[in-house]
Amino acid sequence: MSDSDLFVVLKKRHSCRHFEPRPIPDGILDRLAYAAHRAPTGGNSPHRFVIVVKDPVRLKILKLTSPGYFGDSSAAIIVCTDLRAAEEGLGKLGMDQCAMYDAGAATENVVLAAYALGLGASFIKSYSETAVKRILELPKECRTELIVSLGYPAKNEPPPIRKRRAGKLTYRDRYGQLWKATKTEGNDTSCVPAHPNKEPSSVEQHIFELALFLVTAARGCVEEPHMYGPLRLMDAVSRLIDLYSKTDLLKRDEFLIAAKKQIEENIDKVMVSDEEFVKFMDDVVREFTDETVRRYGRSST
Repeated sequence: MSDSDLFVVLKKRHSCRHFEPRPIPDGILDRLAYAAHRAPTGGNSPHRFVIVVKDPVRLKILKLTSPGYFGDSSAAIIVCTDLRAAEEGLGKLGMDQCAMYDAGAATENVVLAAYALGLGASFIKSYSETAVKRILELPKECRTELIVSLGYPAKNEPPPIRKRRAGKLTYRDRYGQLWKATKTEGNDTSCVPAHPNKEPSSVEQHIFELALFLVTAARGCVEEPHMYGPLRLMDAVSRLIDLYSKTDLLKRDEFLIAAKKQIEENIDKVMVSDEEFVKFMDDVVREFTDETVRRYGRSST
């Protein structure tokens, strides 16, 4: 899909609540589920899942228990969270916040994909959680996040509601300064570089920025998953070694430079498996230990 196609879909998207009584083929619903799964999850945690509902009876009961469910859609996709997986992967932050953000990302993917495939769709959050969980037979450790009603738009569908002007504000760099795109040759738009003539950062500036990273990382670890503490420390080692690229005063240390590359290539393993990330850290510790022995010599006792 080209950029122009994407922006056409973005322009077409609106809340559709008037549908034709026409079933949606499973192949299209399968593509919409795929779109949902293409959305990110915090820390790559596998806490999100979707339920596709197309059974007419279940859809009717779902609508009866959802005051915000307008129109007779042919299908619905419910985005859900496995709370145990969210807490295990991302702690309280994941369960209370990340899961909802991830659900929103998945739902937007579904809606945009629906319009790209000629369907209409609508977000729904006004419903009874207790009733919907019962209808979907969800276990107690799972939570619904959003419902998407889906169907072919009715030919007499009323025009979409115009957004209020106050809801379309865009600011540049800070609150209150309205965005205005900078015109350049060829009528392209671009953002003026913030510091076009800024000198490369000094060693002192780099040390300050590393200290700032450590302070904010330390505070973040209070709510973040327990494995993010080791992640931040490994990242800090990589940033510390960056000093070699900031000054000629330090004698080049090939071992540390190689270690930085190794960290950069493996740090994302924390998003895949705790075991793999721990193994990677153990490997780094062994290499540093061997290098320490090589540099300082073995004990004579």
